[in-house]
Amino acid sequence: MAASQSKMDSFLAKRNAESKQRQKDLFDAEKEQAIDLATMDTIVEEATHTLPVENRKKIKGIGRKLVKAADARLLEAEQLGLFTSLSVSDTNAIPTLLARLPIFVPIPARCQRNMLDKDLAFAFETPFGRGRRFGPPVTIEDEDVLFAMLQLSGRRLIGQGSKLPVPLNDSSWLNDERGNLTVQVMIATVGQINKELGINDSGLNYKATIESIRRLAHVSIELETRKKDLYLGESWDGQTIRLVDIQWRAYEEDGLIFAQFSPLMVKWLKEQATFHNWKMRRQISSANGRALYRFLCTQGNYYKKELEYIADVIHWHGDRSRLRPRMEAVLKQLRDQFDWCDFVIHGTGRSEPFVLEFSRRRKN
Repeated sequence: MAASQSKMDSFLAKRNAESKQRQKDLFDAEKEQAIDLATMDTIVEEATHTLPVENRKKIKGIGRKLVKAADARLLEAEQLGLFTSLSVSDTNAIPTLLARLPIFVPIPARCQRNMLDKDLAFAFETPFGRGRRFGPPVTIEDEDVLFAMLQLSGRRLIGQGSKLPVPLNDSSWLNDERGNLTVQVMIATVGQINKELGINDSGLNYKATIESIRRLAHVSIELETRKKDLYLGESWDGQTIRLVDIQWRAYEEDGLIFAQFSPLMVKWLKEQATFHNWKMRRQISSANGRALYRFLCTQGNYYKKELEYIADVIHWHGDRSRLRPRMEAVLKQLRDQFDWCDFVIHGTGRSEPFVLEFSRRRKN
């Protein structure tokens, strides 16, 4: 009888402890929500001291004030123990896999609509697998915006998925040994992003960048990789990838953008990154040229392949009969203006296909 009572007491004590823990979790959740970093309206109010809207645009340095206020909110959350942060030292790194996948292609958005499958996805094949891009059509110009945001992202956050600025609940396979996820964040104004892109602060550029950010927020990738099994033969492993979660407050010429790059993007940046000279890329005027440069960055110090193959991989846009002189013009700029590479194009384009033989002079 005494043993039975002891078991009952132990059971009740356990239930009581679980109940207290649930109450604590609810309280913590409410506390976290109260300092939600994505509450852009609150951040704007703090930065502008609740001045009337018609006067806010006249404030000198409003962009810096917006970013400073948002950074203060991030620091407040870190001091409460929601996550820890580390600085990002190398901003010229891009994920190698992302640079090799035809996600951002040099094809105008209007021309991509006819290339979508029945699910309105852009399908692609790679040497290591196949995939589909979901969301609005994105181009090299959208990739420029993504890379500019990566350049401006100076901090990584490590913490429980539910406690990150944009909570994550479906990335458990990327947890570390303590159950934490690592994301990379950017806080910047549209004006700062445009400056990074090397464009002026005109209203048209502001609108174009905001529209690009909206598109990036809706892009996801379905990727399947081929595997060989001794007993089952060929099989495919698939996953859906989100690159970045973005929240914004469009406000005059200094709209505030908060971007949280996914744990998978951070894993790629830490383990399989390609060094990509952002200043060089910005000076390549054509979308085809920027796609070619990005691709060659991932190919090591020496690379040899047919021009048609390279064009297919990067989805070169335009008349293929002019492929050699147009690709050669980009390669000459990389060689003569930037001292980045040497190259020779072999073949006649008839009995022998054009073949690029490329070697890197310097890493970046």
